[in-house]
Amino acid sequence: MRRFKPSRLLSRHGALPLGTCLSILLGFSSAFAAEPPRAARYAIEQPSQGMAQGLQAIGRQTNTSVLFEPETVAGRVTRRVSGRLSPIEAIKAALQGSGMTAELMPNGAVVVKPAPPAAVLPAGSAPSSTPPDTQGGQPGNAGQRTAAGAAVDVTGALPAGEVRGLQELTRVEVTGSRLKRIDAEGPAPVNVYTREDLHRSGQPNLQRFLASLTEVSASTGEGGFGTTLGQGTVQLRGLPLGSTLVLVNGRKVQGVGSFTGSVFNLNLIPMAAIERVEVVPLGSSAVYGGDALAGVVNVILKQSVSGPSLSMRFGSGSGYSDGSVSVATGGRSADGEFLIMGSYSRSSPLSMKERDFFKDADYRRFGGADERLNYCAPGTVSSVAGNLPGLNSNVAGIPQSVSGQHLKVSDFQATAGTQNLCNIWTTGGGVALFHGYETLALHALGEHKLFGSWSAFTELTYTRDRMSARDLGLRLGNVSVPAANPFNPFGVDVTVTASLGAENGTEGLSRQTNFTRALVGVRGDLGGGWDAELTASTTSDRGGSQSWNEAFNATALTAALASTNPATSLNPFTSGRVASDEVLRGIWSDNRRRSVGRKDQVSGQVRGSLLRLPAGSVESVVGAEASRDAYDVSSTSETHGSRRSAAAYGELRAPLFRGGGEGAAGWNLAALTLAARRDHYSDFGSANTYQGGLELRPTRSLLIRASAANSFKPPTILQTHVNDVVYQASIFRLVDPARGGQAITSGTVVRTANPDLAPERGQARGIGAVWEPEGGHGTRLSITHWQMRIRDMIAVLATQSALDHENLFPGLVARSPSVNGQPGVVTSVKSTEVNFGRLDTSGTDLDIAYVAKTSIGKMTASIGATRTGEYDVVLAPGAAIVNRFDRRFRDFWAPCWKGRLSFGLDRGAWNVGLTSRYLGGYKDIGTSERGLGNFWIHDLGGSVDLKKLWPDLLSGFRTASVGASVANLTDREPQFAQGAPFYDVTQGDWRGRYASVRLTLDW
Repeated sequence: MRRFKPSRLLSRHGALPLGTCLSILLGFSSAFAAEPPRAARYAIEQPSQGMAQGLQAIGRQTNTSVLFEPETVAGRVTRRVSGRLSPIEAIKAALQGSGMTAELMPNGAVVVKPAPPAAVLPAGSAPSSTPPDTQGGQPGNAGQRTAAGAAVDVTGALPAGEVRGLQELTRVEVTGSRLKRIDAEGPAPVNVYTREDLHRSGQPNLQRFLASLTEVSASTGEGGFGTTLGQGTVQLRGLPLGSTLVLVNGRKVQGVGSFTGSVFNLNLIPMAAIERVEVVPLGSSAVYGGDALAGVVNVILKQSVSGPSLSMRFGSGSGYSDGSVSVATGGRSADGEFLIMGSYSRSSPLSMKERDFFKDADYRRFGGADERLNYCAPGTVSSVAGNLPGLNSNVAGIPQSVSGQHLKVSDFQATAGTQNLCNIWTTGGGVALFHGYETLALHALGEHKLFGSWSAFTELTYTRDRMSARDLGLRLGNVSVPAANPFNPFGVDVTVTASLGAENGTEGLSRQTNFTRALVGVRGDLGGGWDAELTASTTSDRGGSQSWNEAFNATALTAALASTNPATSLNPFTSGRVASDEVLRGIWSDNRRRSVGRKDQVSGQVRGSLLRLPAGSVESVVGAEASRDAYDVSSTSETHGSRRSAAAYGELRAPLFRGGGEGAAGWNLAALTLAARRDHYSDFGSANTYQGGLELRPTRSLLIRASAANSFKPPTILQTHVNDVVYQASIFRLVDPARGGQAITSGTVVRTANPDLAPERGQARGIGAVWEPEGGHGTRLSITHWQMRIRDMIAVLATQSALDHENLFPGLVARSPSVNGQPGVVTSVKSTEVNFGRLDTSGTDLDIAYVAKTSIGKMTASIGATRTGEYDVVLAPGAAIVNRFDRRFRDFWAPCWKGRLSFGLDRGAWNVGLTSRYLGGYKDIGTSERGLGNFWIHDLGGSVDLKKLWPDLLSGFRTASVGASVANLTDREPQFAQGAPFYDVTQGDWRGRYASVRLTLDW
């Protein structure tokens, strides 16, 4: 017998009176009973709108019958809903503060009716911004890798629109695919981290939060020993720098020019503007294009607020502090919506001088070596030959003295035979463990209705970022001090090794970046279930950096040491001021670098149902985009480069079989997803990428999935645009294997670009399962086995390797004509980037989450872990495979285990959670057998909704909340590791115990 569906009545005859609907519904429920209500959850992204429209939209997205009287909802509006929710949760979230309530009927339909008087909110109070069952990210579960739990935002209003019948399901877009679909889970994993997850983690910036995730097995590090010198980046799976694509609101941004034009600086995104972060830890070039070898990090910015909002944050640890303030406002009308947010943040730097670990470089206490050097303030004097005059030794530590003091030989008696030894990394200001920042940012967006379903929209982000930190002291390395130097007490030429006191200046780095991202577009329905979008965007950064005292003039130093005039001489025998500013600036000067990066792009796509199969609609998207990238840098030399690119892509999802009956009870037993893309670049050619996935759902609560994709990473503009520099080959001490190892004493070495450079290529595969039991309210089990292969890795080929493997790299070696069959003499060797090398890695991700409603509140527990089982690399021709699995390297590698264990309690008005992060054991660098890792770091966080606890408190505000967190609760510091800087930069964080507090107020 054909089941009765109330939605068909609504669709054909309009909305019926509520009493009639209830009578029909209840009267026929026993004879025509639909499937019992399920706990299925759907990815829903819906703006505030007329209540009739909003309820119908939720009904379409969840295939749920929603019954209401048009008269009761006329003039009312729904709230914005964003998250992965059950139908009743989504409807209740949409009705927040409207005076309406929803009731779930036994057959799965939802009845919307006026709330009883007791449910009406008193004047001055505020509705909850997050219903108990729809909170984004459970307390104590920061970083739970699930698409469930995106925050529900209660905001603004639109007048009611035309009432229409329930129609076909609409679609919701998720990262990892340009398709919109009902189920948030697809063939490839997408890990979602909400704003609440970022807050509860206690991490001070986006880079540190991402580095704490289990799918990010290594980091570029921070501070003076970080690979990117203070620019925030991410390395999914610990893969090489630049192999993870960063998106902002699903769209590419260019690599920031202030570094190398190859990575985007995550620190340019204001933390206050981030709504959530979505991570696809598998290659995705067929969907998003190049740079997605390791996967994608999509930063979703805040989309709406209702009225003024203020957020303040302050954090502090031993030796440093940071803080931020943001102000936002927004609103909606029948014709559109807008949001404007301004934020300011500041953080102080931390140097090695401020951690006891580095103050004494004698690391024998950790089982290491004595790494102290005589670059100290004051330093050490030694004789040119024999003993120092008046001393029974050829060496003596320079005693402490004040500026301008003339030491005597007798002052050195106590230090004769000894050297002043210290840690070179703590001289001057000390090398930065992390830099200081000052950031001013603006984030704005708006949308305006044009006609029908069509609207125009725009996004704007502007960030002005300043970074700075002092570094090492200025150094004198075994310099000759003539007898005529007025401060030389020995009367003969001597040598001095020292680091000058900080009052003479230090090395250091300061950098300023002005980042702008602007986008305009139009979107709307084409009819027949199809929609379209067209956008134009520009992303640019203009900045400069200043390396303090980096340039060194040896001639000026020699002259200052030889000067007999105290006013123009340099005094190396003091810990104080050694010379005048004029003398010092003549010896040490700054290097300046100016850079500009820009990406202009236009793109368009259409999306909709291609055809109808027995199991459901085949959803598809086709699109195209064109862009121009430019990069200019001026320093000691200039580099100017640009490229144009264009791409066409398509993607579809075809349901193969359907089970479980009709309506809300049904689901796709199997579905196939395919994607293809062709990119063309003006400077190196084309790349084709493909991606496929299979979903099997034997039951509604169980998903078995598999995916395969190939990907690519184009050469950077700096790699394809290299200024030619010619060197004499003799200075490289090269030998010619083709001529019996003969030394090369003539010819040239040319640093140049390789016109045949090709992109790096990758392959990714994944297979796994996700189980979410019905009625589990967030309980979840997920396991994924992944595998990645990278080929044709780009690197500058060593000049000798070009000679040793001349047959592998034709064209790099030029010779004179052969004589008697013997290869000619080498006339030129090119030093350039080539495609060579491979990387193979694989592992398994595991995530378990359990949620229980108890008498004391909602309790959550979760476990997340990544086990890497393989990481093999070949980087040079003829080289053996290097196993970088579970062995520390300075750039890219992976530990065996990285995990997270979380517990939380949510009482509605307050929540608290504890997260413990685990780093598995691994070996130190090189052939060392020193064990590292194998430790836990614990983070505590929570928040209080002041309006829920005390409704009459702060009566002028809609919402008020306070949050607090303590990262690294036990104050664990990084472990000693071999080689400078004597800790693992890819894993270490020197903040120690770090506490922060946050206040949020909404009017």
